[in-house]
Parts: sequence; C-alpha cells; structure tokens
Amino acid sequence: MRARKAGRITPQVSARVAEHIERLISEGSVAAGNRINEAALAERLGVSRAPVREALRGLEGKGLLTKIANRGTFVRELSVKEMLDIFDMRALLMGYGAERATELLNEERKRVLARLLDQMDRVAKAHDGTRYYRLNLEFHTAIITFSNNRRAARVYEELAKDLFRFRRNYFDFSPNMARSNAEHRAVYDAMVTGNEREARRLAEEHVQRGKIRVLQTIGP
Repeated sequence: MRARKAGRITPQVSARVAEHIERLISEGSVAAGNRINEAALAERLGVSRAPVREALRGLEGKGLLTKIANRGTFVRELSVKEMLDIFDMRALLMGYGAERATELLNEERKRVLARLLDQMDRVAKAHDGTRYYRLNLEFHTAIITFSNNRRAARVYEELAKDLFRFRRNYFDFSPNMARSNAEHRAVYDAMVTGNEREARRLAEEHVQRGKIRVLQTIGP
C-alpha cells in the first residue's frame, strides 16, 4: 500500500487501512487496551496520516476502537458481560442462518461447506490456531450468507468483529479446534439431510458451547 500524498483521501485507502487494523486485532498483534500509534501505522503502510485518521474514526464508530482525549485511540476493551451478550446474539443468528440455509442449500453450497470442514480438520491436526480461526469465520459466514439475508449477514459480521480479542486465543488450544469442527460437521450433516429444525438447534448449541470454551480460557 503506497499512497503517501497530500490531498484528497480516497475511501479505498482508508478502507484498506481499516482492514489492516482489524487484521492486527484479530491476529492478536494489537491487544485490547493497546494504543494505536497513528504515525507508526502510516509509516508502516506507506500512507499519509489522513487516511489513517479516517480509518480510526470508522473503527471507533463500529465499536472496535475508543478515543480518549489527550491520550489517543485504543483498542476497546470488551467486558465479559458484553462478550456473553454478543455470543447469545450470535447463537440466535447462527440458528436462523442454518435453518434458512438448509432450505436454500444446493450442491455448490454443500461443496463450499464441505471444503471448509476438511480444511479445518487439516489445520486443527497441524495445531494452527490462527488459520483455524480464519476458516472458522469463513464457515460461519458462509452459512449466514447462504440464508440469503444480507441484513443478517451484516449484523453477524459486526458481532464477529466484536469478539476478535476473545475468540482468537482459545483456538490455540488444539482440543478446542477438534471439538469446534466436530460441532460444525453435526450442523452440516443436519443441513445436507434437509433437517431444518435440527440444523437450527445444533447451530445455536455450537455457539453456546463456544461461549463456554471461551469462558474457560479467560478464567474467573
């Protein structure tokens, strides 16, 4: 990304900066409570500080960052109560998404989900928590997308971003990856057999179990 020029800020540059910051947060490179160094980020990405500021404002509006007067912009710390509430909302959305996606399932969509399941099995065996985390997001997002409800997909995406800081680390524990993907396969099996209610139940249960696993990793 090389756009170090004064003048008009292009939405494309700001969007790429925002994506980079989100990736840093999701990968754990920038932890909750850490300050975002605007100058260092601009230098690293080869852009002026203007698109960085624009990106920070956008992420602040999404709730990922918080600005403190005379101190700077920080990765927002999510309370455990907020985290639990978001998991509950995700469970409802995933249940809805799985039920609707089952109704609309076709061979191409089955192949997409089956491929992601196989990839998650491989990276779980390789103990690659970072890669598993990304594939897990793809699997969940695919199911929501296959519900053909764009509003639900947008809401789910925002909820998933809010949980970056909690969910990424617990996949570093290999048994969590194996359990998670076994639950994914149960949801998939219900979907391919056309059992809409069971797909909904299992998808909701999967997210709730994920909540419990996260709680176990962050301690009391």
